[in-house]
Amino acid sequence: MGIKKSRKKVSYGEVVILDTSEIEDAADYGGLLYKLKKLGARDGESYQIDNGGDLLMYYDVYERCKKILKEFKVKALGPSFL
Repeated sequence: MGIKKSRKKVSYGEVVILDTSEIEDAADYGGLLYKLKKLGARDGESYQIDNGGDLLMYYDVYERCKKILKEFKVKALGPSFL
């Protein structure tokens, strides 16, 4: 069982959990999401927001967006290959 992505199976190990607790307010969080969208990362397609406000993102998207995530002090929590 895996996560479906563009008609192919993706293992759970290819999903990065991102801690967004350092983002101070909703405006900054919105700014992050806006910048991700500008890079072509779309909510529900490239990443998802969990109930706690953290991001779950495919590893290839994470690699593409790493600089912006660092700018907003977002830290990767997993998987272990990071």
